[in-house]
Amino acid sequence: MLKGAQKKMIVVKTADSKLFEEAYFVMRKDTLSSSDDMVGEANRIIDSCAPKKKERNGSRISLPLVALGAFMGGSVFGGAIALLVVLV
Repeated sequence: MLKGAQKKMIVVKTADSKLFEEAYFVMRKDTLSSSDDMVGEANRIIDSCAPKKKERNGSRISLPLVALGAFMGGSVFGGAIALLVVLV
């Protein structure tokens, strides 16, 4: 612990996080910033430390949906062939 030292600190408390209760940001001595600048810089630091999420392409179709579509298409095609054989 530093005796006689004064530090400017921002404490961010959260109630909705399962992992963190508080986050502390200690300001540099030579910095004069507005609250918007401080919040923006804190968000930048948090974003740079967070693991990157893989962006999913919205056009991707899941495998079970493709299998269901193939089954339904095959059933319709087989039914049409059977109907043609019966009618001819």
